[in-house]
Amino acid sequence: MNENNFDSSDEEALEKEQTPFELSWLSLEPVNYAHILGISALPGCKFKNVWRNLFQNVEYHKQDFVIHHYPFLDGDVPEIDTCHKIMEDLKTCMDHSRKTLIHCYGGLGRSCLIAACLLLWLDDGMIPDEAIQLVRASRGPGAIQTIKQYNFVNEFRENMSRSHPSFEETRRALPRLSR
Repeated sequence: MNENNFDSSDEEALEKEQTPFELSWLSLEPVNYAHILGISALPGCKFKNVWRNLFQNVEYHKQDFVIHHYPFLDGDVPEIDTCHKIMEDLKTCMDHSRKTLIHCYGGLGRSCLIAACLLLWLDDGMIPDEAIQLVRASRGPGAIQTIKQYNFVNEFRENMSRSHPSFEETRRALPRLSR
């Protein structure tokens, strides 16, 4: 107990267990785009009894990051309309050469699913397993955590084309690096 008889043990534990904000960079050069994509856990949140310092995370905001947040359940996949909106927002970021961070609570499931779908969206020649491997090379072997997420990546193009007929035209309109 401290002098005012208030037990601050939670605060003390908070100070001892802070971890740095861990950010992985996924280069989009393999799909011929001059852009990199940040993937991380949710900035400033408590994760399994470890707190991140939000004040440190604000430093990333000062570096002009654009952070998109589309909530869907942990271990789950987005609705295809939500995924389409995410891809459109990412396109806008790329069109404006903005630094972009995709995050989810742990930084491995939902955020990596979106990153893999983006790779498939940007490159007709990329197969789903290749997209998953690129994301795992960047974020670690735990990226794309559930069977449902794995299947979503594998069925992404088919589902997107069925739900959004303009998908092919929109995707092909993205600026590309010269080969």
